[in-house]
Amino acid sequence: MKALSNIIAAATVAAAVLASPLAMAHATLKNAAPAAGAVVEAAPKEIALTFNEKIEQAFSTITVADGAGKELATGKATVDEANPAILHLAVAGLSAGTYTVSWAVAGHDGHRRKGDFKFTVK
Repeated sequence: MKALSNIIAAATVAAAVLASPLAMAHATLKNAAPAAGAVVEAAPKEIALTFNEKIEQAFSTITVADGAGKELATGKATVDEANPAILHLAVAGLSAGTYTVSWAVAGHDGHRRKGDFKFTVK
């Protein structure tokens, strides 16, 4: 009986260890261009966000707001075909000022994550 309980205990620990990475597998922002807090000389033509995992196009967005908080009219963010962990948003006509980039994405696990950061155009 003791051997059976040891096997059950070992199997339970093994299952917990193997399942723990899956429980924490949420899309996390790894890199942004322009970078958070960056001061850039020229206005970017696009915002590119790189995540730690593939993201789902249907549930992923990027918005850009000016210093007054007014959301700029832009197109829809698109997932990079060559690397589905990258989300792109074309932007045009950014003048000097500070901008807030807000993002929301869903990874393969379906959990939605969101965040924001600022960058400045000189």
